[in-house]
Amino acid sequence: MSIKNPEELSPFQEAQLKFFRRQVDNLIDEQLGRDPRPNLDREIFSAREELDQYVKGLREIGKLI
Repeated sequence: MSIKNPEELSPFQEAQLKFFRRQVDNLIDEQLGRDPRPNLDREIFSAREELDQYVKGLREIGKLI
């Protein structure tokens, strides 16, 4: 049994982080494409805020990102 470094992300935390990053990336790709839908700027802002808050929370509990 290996002892995991408490500063490392758990598999769940890694999956959540990937999800939030992919969400932002997909919205930005859509914005750069042809005929982006209305209010996409707000969705990107919200997705970035959600990602930033998640990362901030992880850092506050000592995770290295």
